[in-house]
Amino acid sequence: CDEIYVVVEGETLHSISDRCGDPYILEHNPHVHDPDDVFPGLVIKITPRAAADSRR
Repeated sequence: CDEIYVVVEGETLHSISDRCGDPYILEHNPHVHDPDDVFPGLVIKITPRAAADSRR
């Protein structure tokens, strides 16, 4: 996944997190107030697991 990701229809933060390897996806996107309220066209930041773990 690219660092900047555009949500498409049918996706959830959980499905994107699993596919892109970003376990901290909600923490990296403070503009997303409700993880169940994502919609097509929403732009989010993706940080792959290895990069996310090294920043902790």
